[in-house]
Amino acid sequence: MRLCPLIIVVIMIVGCGPAPSSATSPSAGQAVTPPDYVTLSPNSIKFRRGDLTLNINPAAGGRISSLRFAGKERLITQREAKGNNWGSVLWPSPQQSWGWPPPATLDSKPYQVSVTETGVRLSSEIDPELRVSFTKHYRLGDIANTLVATYRITNHADQAVTLAPWEITRLPAAGAVFFPTGETEPVKGQFASLPLTAVDNISWFDYPANGIGPDNHKLMTDGEEGWLAYHNSDWLLVKVFDDVPSQLMAPGEGEIEVYANGENTYIELEQQGFLTTLMPGQALAWHVVWVCDRAAPNTDRTTLIKRARTLAGRARTL
Repeated sequence: MRLCPLIIVVIMIVGCGPAPSSATSPSAGQAVTPPDYVTLSPNSIKFRRGDLTLNINPAAGGRISSLRFAGKERLITQREAKGNNWGSVLWPSPQQSWGWPPPATLDSKPYQVSVTETGVRLSSEIDPELRVSFTKHYRLGDIANTLVATYRITNHADQAVTLAPWEITRLPAAGAVFFPTGETEPVKGQFASLPLTAVDNISWFDYPANGIGPDNHKLMTDGEEGWLAYHNSDWLLVKVFDDVPSQLMAPGEGEIEVYANGENTYIELEQQGFLTTLMPGQALAWHVVWVCDRAAPNTDRTTLIKRARTLAGRARTL
């Protein structure tokens, strides 16, 4: 992102009081009725409205475990994956602060569930090493086929913590990924580079028909406009978020990241928020919107880019 004379940082830094308004429950003792699109069961939370059906698994890091759109599963689900590389999750960035694997408390251990008037809130325990906790509030937007996520990261340490929020979504190894090109050149870290082409200031990656292996591939870079899109077969996914200036990206990371594994089984569509320093007791809140739309397999690039921009603009009203 290119810096304007004035930068308005829209990740909210708050104290340890109530969650953001989109995730605030009524006062203690007052019954909460979930929205009519929410179905709660012991092992799953289901959102269903129109063409969109989402499942959230509280026992597996409060992750989005399934996304069905127009009758088809769109994510890499647990039965298709090895280990915990499935669904959509939240991590703290930079990765250098925790290495590998991701902190289980935040990534894969059970979250507590509470119902709000607009959706559901899932809350992790405090990670014993990083001394942070996650809260994820999910709701369906007023615009058709939209999911609105508000993520909250709270610092429980007795010292300042500097980090950024990082959403990772596993999708089938097929189709195309595209996003507005930012200021920085893509970097690959320890992986093989992911090939990009340029289309009118849009960075574009077409997944090869014969696969990309045997190496794992990655790109990390700056974006523009605050959106990242994926087109595969008959659908388009646009993730919408606040644009991050390149100067405020986490060290060794990118605002936009794409990973393709060497076994040719999945890709990761990833975006990160502002690098933020939280004093003890402070929290940040990060707003992300997913928009799903129908798009024919033979839709040309110009049409897809125009449609993605239109959907991103609508999502910013939520």
